[in-house]
Amino acid sequence: MTDVKMDLVGVVIVAILAVTLVLIISERINETATVLFAMAIAGGILYLAYGFEFKDFVLMFEWDTILFVMAMMIVVAIAASSGMFQYISLVLIRRTRGNPRRIFWAFMGFVFVMSLFLDPLPTMMVMGPFTVEVCRALDFDFRPLLISEVIIANVASIPSFVGSVPNLVIAVLTGIDVAFMFVALLPLSLMMFIVSMVLLLRFYGEQLELDDKSDWNVLYLIRPSIMIKSRHDFYLSAVAMTILILGFTIGALRVEASLIAMMVASAMLVFSHERAKDLLRTLSWDTVFFLVGLFGLVAALDRAGVVAYIVGGVNMLIGGNVFAAIGFMIWIPGLFLSVIDNIPVAALLAPVATGLASVNSTVPLTLIIGANIGGYIIPFGDAPNMIAVSLAADEGRPISFRDFTKVAFPLGFIHLLMGTAYSIILAFLV
Repeated sequence: MTDVKMDLVGVVIVAILAVTLVLIISERINETATVLFAMAIAGGILYLAYGFEFKDFVLMFEWDTILFVMAMMIVVAIAASSGMFQYISLVLIRRTRGNPRRIFWAFMGFVFVMSLFLDPLPTMMVMGPFTVEVCRALDFDFRPLLISEVIIANVASIPSFVGSVPNLVIAVLTGIDVAFMFVALLPLSLMMFIVSMVLLLRFYGEQLELDDKSDWNVLYLIRPSIMIKSRHDFYLSAVAMTILILGFTIGALRVEASLIAMMVASAMLVFSHERAKDLLRTLSWDTVFFLVGLFGLVAALDRAGVVAYIVGGVNMLIGGNVFAAIGFMIWIPGLFLSVIDNIPVAALLAPVATGLASVNSTVPLTLIIGANIGGYIIPFGDAPNMIAVSLAADEGRPISFRDFTKVAFPLGFIHLLMGTAYSIILAFLV
């Protein structure tokens, strides 16, 4: 009788999840509100079915990941408000002497480096408007750069624990060694970057040309120092970013990344003095609460036995076949689930990846590859894509679905093939 009850509760939780995903895709109801409501209903069902109290339910959430995301938002908010990223970008662009292809390389190179340490969403929120301004000053089309930045930001995020929220979710839920993750996936990310640059320059070659009337010398009329809105925050951000990078990459004290980020973020708020309240208001709190609701749904699935059931079913389907395991983890999130935001995809498939780790220890890494690639294949698949699309629409030069997918989809397909081949080689080397 207990088994039937568990099965029935599991079916109900899965139904709630399915309805939630449909509502998120439809975009008719705010996704954060939808996920929080679904989490609350799931918590209520667990209480009625098992007497599982809500306070115990909440303790199952991955609060360290949620706090980490919040801390990184604080760091990015202060750094962005200081003008630090725009300052560095302008310094790089001035060295291109107005050559559109060099400007393209400068932008993409900087986005690649930024995205090793920042999620694609804040990267696009900072670089998107600045890209539009530079292109307007030089009088050439900014749309190729915006689309390319979305792709490069996601590609660069693949090896880094802090590079994207899906990476954080997968690493925490699967227990991946983040140092091994970086070393193992960085070569793939670099190869994808080079291939992307070659193909993007080939595709957009004719559009990356200046008109005869364009005057690139306008860049020299703008002093990079003008980009600095607050010297106090600029130096504060430079010190904070240095500490974060050293803490994440070296990890000399073996301190958890979430603790490092929270210490740095809170210190930045303290030194921001009276501006701290205003900076906190600018944070994307909907992302934080979205994660709360999402982790709640995952916890409900786990408590109802659904996760174990799915893992068992996938293991039976794949067996011990490493090729099937790698293919499943890359192509399901990378192609077939690309219409869904990659954060819930990562959270839902992470327990499956953990189960498949018995086939080969590198299988959880392949989910990171698939989840990041799936984020940019279509324009409404993820928030950074929508930033690019909305910026272009606001400037009167909209990016249509076809404009985006005719570049992103084939390039994403090539990246999926590269990721599959690389993962197979890695599986036999490790």
